[in-house]
Parts: sequence; C-alpha cells; structure tokens
Amino acid sequence: MSPPEVKLVPALPEHLDAWIAMRNGPTSRRLLPLDDNNRESLLKRLREASSDVTDPHAKGFRWMVEVEGRIAGTVAAREFSRFHGRVEVGYMLAEEFIGRGIGTRAVAMMLERLFSTPELHRIWLTTTPENLASQAVARKLGFVLEGLWRGHCIVQGQRRDQQIWGLLRPEWEARHGVKDR
Repeated sequence: MSPPEVKLVPALPEHLDAWIAMRNGPTSRRLLPLDDNNRESLLKRLREASSDVTDPHAKGFRWMVEVEGRIAGTVAAREFSRFHGRVEVGYMLAEEFIGRGIGTRAVAMMLERLFSTPELHRIWLTTTPENLASQAVARKLGFVLEGLWRGHCIVQGQRRDQQIWGLLRPEWEARHGVKDR
C-alpha cells in the first residue's frame, strides 16, 4: 500500500472548525502550549496568514495539510524576518492522521517553500521534551537540538520546558543536494 498523497493548501476561513478540532484533540492538548484562543481570534489568524512566500509584506504563513481530500493538519511559519533571515515554524495534525508520516512530509513541503525565499537563512521550532513525535519530525528533517528554555511555556496548566531546534540554509541545502548559488 502506497503512502497517501499529502498536499499543502492555503489556509482559509472555512478551515476554522477543522483547526479548532485539531487544537482540541487529546494529543494537541497534552503536548502543545496552546493559548485558549476563541473562534474570533483564530479566524483572524486564518484571514491574516498568507500562503504566498513571495509576498514581501507577509510576516506569517499557514497552510492546511490535505490528505485524500480531507484536512489532516496545519503547518505554519510566523514572525518571518527578512532582515534577520529567520522564521519560526509549527505543525499540528488531527488525531486520526498522527503516526503515519504525514507530519514529516507536510513539514518538509513547507520547508521547501520557505527556503525558496532567498532571504531565509534559519528556521527554528520548539517542542516540549515530552513531545517525542515532534522531535522525531525535527530530526528526520535535519533540525539540530540547540538548547532548552526552562519553564518557558504552559501545557494543561503546568509550566513546561521547551526545546529549541534549528535548521540553517546550508544544512538544508546539503541534505537536498543544492549547489552553491
């Protein structure tokens, strides 16, 4: 059986309910430091996010992960600084799609799009130490564990540490056989 086709599609307001369901899933609630955003603030985030990495004014990007015609997750990049050449990424899957390699493929697709912007030098992400699946995604894609922010976030009312993972353009290019530009 071949793996399912994974697509990144622009995040739209009509994806709000699927995104809320992902955020409310038991794995997301247990492992992710999610703010308790209301529908209106999440809808605003969907409306403000771009899927066009060539937009010179965009500071954030979001795509929905589509598998077999269903919304399976979301990948996002935020606080894109063209001056510093850096962006933070995050990702989340609906419960029924966890553990099938979909997250790794979706994040890889997002990295490909982000690194198509010549200004970008560094992509970083954070995970809680308990989030072994997210750490596996980071490792598979070449991210390096750079450090730990102690007591940095709150998950289910408990203060947690966060790991910082980084990926530099030269590391990504070496993994993908990209020659000097």
